[in-house]
Amino acid sequence: MFSSKMFLPSEKLKDWIKVFWFLEGRGKGTDFHTRNILPDGCATICIIFNGQIDLTIYKNGIIKKGIYVIPPVIKAHSDFISNDISLVDIQLNPSVFYKLFNIPIINLEDKIYTLQDLSIDIEDSLIERLYSLKDNKVLLCSLLNKFCENLFYKQSFKTDLVTENICQLYKTGDLDRFFKEQDLSARQLERKVKQYTGLTPKNISRMGRFYSVLDYMKYRQFNIEFSELAFKYNFSDQSHFIRDFKSFTNSTPKNFLQETKSFLQFDGICNLVDIKK
Repeated sequence: MFSSKMFLPSEKLKDWIKVFWFLEGRGKGTDFHTRNILPDGCATICIIFNGQIDLTIYKNGIIKKGIYVIPPVIKAHSDFISNDISLVDIQLNPSVFYKLFNIPIINLEDKIYTLQDLSIDIEDSLIERLYSLKDNKVLLCSLLNKFCENLFYKQSFKTDLVTENICQLYKTGDLDRFFKEQDLSARQLERKVKQYTGLTPKNISRMGRFYSVLDYMKYRQFNIEFSELAFKYNFSDQSHFIRDFKSFTNSTPKNFLQETKSFLQFDGICNLVDIKK
């Protein structure tokens, strides 16, 4: 009913963009389906080519054809998606949105923004080219890479040590190392991370560990010992692991593995593509 795939960005963008997530429905737009959405803690640029989606946690959550900016989410939720949906979600790593557009995440409301709302200017001709390639994933990914590289260049994108370490924290979940590598006090760092990402360092760490767990699970869906998994990712015990997992999925790990098709992002992770291959 839905096809979910993720493509890795170009080498130039791999430190700043997590993935390009493609979601497509195989219907004619006559029905809506409820699907579980996993939080990723990332601000995203969402391009909808066709269909409609209701992101239920936002007050203006119904969006159709267009380009939108969606603030980070850290809670699991369910969305209503038309069965003719066609979209690509450009998932920026935490802190990148702030450094790219100089807009503190903490200033964003719980709503979906258009590019015009945030004074982000993209040429209409480029938007039409993106729409024209929606059925060719390889060419579309190539154009998305160029689009993002040009956007980063146009915005004079520059990182700093905090940005880079936030992105590293998101990948590893290593909170102790994150605090040790900064020259700021813990309170200053907490404040800066909140400004950059809208999240606390602890939430970024938890999110990074959660996605490491999902990556582990995608290869071992039928052969997982949860006690071993909890030990591998430094949870205090199996109960701690299950509680943390449930906070991001509203499901126990066991039930999650029985219902993976209803979690569209996990289906995408399982269909992750490196465009260079």
